[in-house]
Order: sequence, then structure tokens, then C-alpha cells
Amino acid sequence: MQEIFDKVKSNNNIEYAKYIEYRVGDRILEANKLQIGNKKITIDKIKNKILMKYINLIKILIPKSIRNEVFVSTSIGERHKFMYDRISLRHILESCDFRDIKMMSFDESQIPNFNTYLLDINSDGSPYKGISSIYIECRK
Repeated sequence: MQEIFDKVKSNNNIEYAKYIEYRVGDRILEANKLQIGNKKITIDKIKNKILMKYINLIKILIPKSIRNEVFVSTSIGERHKFMYDRISLRHILESCDFRDIKMMSFDESQIPNFNTYLLDINSDGSPYKGISSIYIECRK
């Protein structure tokens, strides 16, 4: 995949770059990216880093006895340990007694003002990780 990305970048192929962004969310021809080694730094990543620092600061104010219940200790974009499709993920959720399972899109949620949190959507309204991601909401 990296080989294809590099080829599209070297040819400055806008059509393929738009397709890659549509599928996986990477903006490989974007001018506001800074690359340090293999890491690409974008404005969205900087914003997320600042948000995480702010949340960590707020965590200090929450009593330890309820801190883990209020905050989830994973970072945005953590490495995947498992991969699922819609069918297998639905089956696993049902086996764990989750109900009202709904397939969603990156810009849909039953959570009020969900898109303002910029978790699955960029500030320009595009999907954060492209259309190939699975978005599911359910209740327990």
C-alpha cells in the first residue's frame, strides 16, 4: 500500500489521491502535512493531541474512585488487534447481550451533537478514516 501511495505522490495524481482519501481517509497530497520519519503529522492530529492533553489535565480533578468510569484510557487511532466485518461484529455484540444494533455511517449517531466531537468526522465533514470503516451503535 505504501508503494502505491508513494507512486501517487511522486506523480502528483490528484484523481488517485482523491480515491485513496475516499477509501481510507489518508490525504496523501495534502500540503499541510509534515512528515517526520514514517509519521505524518496533520492539523487534525495536532488538534487531537491538544484535546488529549486537556482531557488528561481534567482527569486529575476527578476522584480516583470514579476516574476509570468517567474516562476511557485508549487513544484515538490505537493499533488494531482484531479485524471484523459487519456480520461477525454484529454476531459478537449479540452474543454479549447487546441489542438495538444499528449500522451507521461516519456522520450518523444517536448521540446528540456527535459530529461536533470530531471523532469519526473531519472538520470539513469528510470521514476521518475513509468509507471502509465500520460504524455500529448498540445498547446493552
